[in-house]
Amino acid sequence: MSLFHAFSLTKKGFRVLNDEEGTTLVEELVTVAIIGIGIVILVAMITTGVIGVRQVDDKVLAESLARSQLEIIKDAAYQADPVSIPYPAVAPIPNYSVAVGIEYWNASSSTFVAGVWNDGLQKITVTVSSAGTPLVQTAEYKVDR
Repeated sequence: MSLFHAFSLTKKGFRVLNDEEGTTLVEELVTVAIIGIGIVILVAMITTGVIGVRQVDDKVLAESLARSQLEIIKDAAYQADPVSIPYPAVAPIPNYSVAVGIEYWNASSSTFVAGVWNDGLQKITVTVSSAGTPLVQTAEYKVDR
């Protein structure tokens, strides 16, 4: 049956012919609920994706800062006492902090110590943080050559 035959036009609007029924309120509410759940899931997926991308961007930038700091230190001349004459530092980036820790090789005990000691080997540890939360920590060795 065509659409033209299913409905007839009256003064009040369309009138259903042949005992055809429409949808009930419950069916409409279920349909709206299913569409609403779909939209909520879609928004949650987009939000999770944005948060994930932001975290990856922070991690990549922190790794780049740490590598840059280590390269600057490796290019600098060996400092027997980097506490009094510190190694050069990378340019600061807003919301990120770069901390350099130095441990000194003690040949007599065959360990690294925190106090200034000059046996020609230093362990340089670079920690990059954002908002007080450490993002990356990496270490290299510097040798007096």
